[in-house]
Amino acid sequence: MTELLTRARTSSYDDAADSSSVWWRGALAALWAVAVGVASLVVIALVAWAADSRTGASAAQAVRAALQIWLVGQRVPLRVEGGSIALAPLLVTLGLAFLVARSTAVLTRGQQIDDVRGVGRVSLAVGVPYGVLTTFVAAGASTSSVHPSPAAALACGLVLGLVAAGWGAARGAELVRVSADLLPERVRVPLVAGGAAFAVMLSGATLLLLTTLVLHLGEATRSADMLGGGVVAAVALAALTIALIPNAAVCAIGYLAGPGFAVGAGATVTLTGARPGALPTFPLMAAVPNGPAPLLVELVGICILVGAGVTAALLVAREDRALVPSMGLAAGAGATAGLITAVAAALAAGPAGPGRMTVLGVSPWQTGLAVAGEVAVVACGAAGALTWRRGR
Repeated sequence: MTELLTRARTSSYDDAADSSSVWWRGALAALWAVAVGVASLVVIALVAWAADSRTGASAAQAVRAALQIWLVGQRVPLRVEGGSIALAPLLVTLGLAFLVARSTAVLTRGQQIDDVRGVGRVSLAVGVPYGVLTTFVAAGASTSSVHPSPAAALACGLVLGLVAAGWGAARGAELVRVSADLLPERVRVPLVAGGAAFAVMLSGATLLLLTTLVLHLGEATRSADMLGGGVVAAVALAALTIALIPNAAVCAIGYLAGPGFAVGAGATVTLTGARPGALPTFPLMAAVPNGPAPLLVELVGICILVGAGVTAALLVAREDRALVPSMGLAAGAGATAGLITAVAAALAAGPAGPGRMTVLGVSPWQTGLAVAGEVAVVACGAAGALTWRRGR
C-alpha cells in the first residue's frame, strides 16, 4: 500500500512538473520568436541608418521604425495624424508566423507531445506570452507622431501567436496528416481541392502582376527615383515592395474575379474601367491599370479561373464516384476557395495612412463570393464531364 501511494504521488508530481515545464519553456519559445523577428528588422534598419550619411534621424528613431514595422506585420494599427496605418506586408506577416510556428514545433517535439490536449496546452503556453510581449514592443515603438495601441497589440499578438503556435504544435506532434485523414470525405476533399484552386489563382495572379511590373519597369523606377534617399533607401524600398507583392497579388485576384480593388477612397479599379485618381508614389503603383483591361488580360484572367476550377475538379474526380456526389464535392471546393480568398483579402487590405489611403485592397465578401461562384461553376462542369467520361 505504501509503495502504491508513493508511486501515485510521484506520478502526480511528475505531471505537475511537466506542466510547469511546458509553460515556462513556452514563454522562452515566445521570447525567442519575438527576439529574432525584432532583431532582424532592427539590424536592417540600423544598417540602412548607418550607411546613409544624409539622414538626420538618430539610431533610436531607426530602432523604433523597425519596431513599428514588426507591429504592422501583425496588423497592429499605428495611429498617425489624420488616420492610421494597418496594412500588413504579408511576407513580413508570414515570416513572423513562421518563427512562432518553428519555435512551437521544436518545443512540442522536445516535450514528446503527441495528443490534441498537449497541442492545445503548448499553443497556449507560446501564444499567450507572445501576445503579452507584443504589448511591450508597442510601448517601445511609440513616438510623438506614431502611437500603437497596447490593447490592439495584445489582441493582434494573441491572434497571430495562437494561430501560428497551434499550427506549429500540430506539426511538431505530427497530427496534421493524421487529423486530415480522420476528416470525413465530404469535408476533406473540398478542403484539399479548394485550397489547390486558390493556390492556382494566387500563382497566376502573381505571375500576371510581375509581368505587368516588368512591362512598366521604367515607371516603377521613376517612382523610386522620385522618393530619393540614395542607394540604401532604394534597397529598403525594394524590400518593402517585395514584402507587399502578396498583397498586390490578392488585389489582382479581385481584379480578375470581377469586384476589383480600391487604391484609395473612391478610387476603384475593375476589368471594365478604372478611376484610380492620384496614386501615391510607390513602385507597385506602376502596375495599377488606368483604363479598361486589354483583351489579353481578360483572356489570361479567364484561363487562371478556369485552371483553378479544373484543378479542383481533377482532385475531386480522382476517386470513382457517381455524378451527383462528384458535383457536390466540386461545389464545396468552390466554396472553400471563396472562403480562403475572403480570408486572404481581409489580411491583405487595410488603411495605409491618412486621407485617401484609408481604403486600400479588395472587399473580402465580394471577392470571396465571386471566386466561390466562378470556381464552383467551372469545377462542377469539369467534374461532371470527367465523371460522365467514366460512364458513371
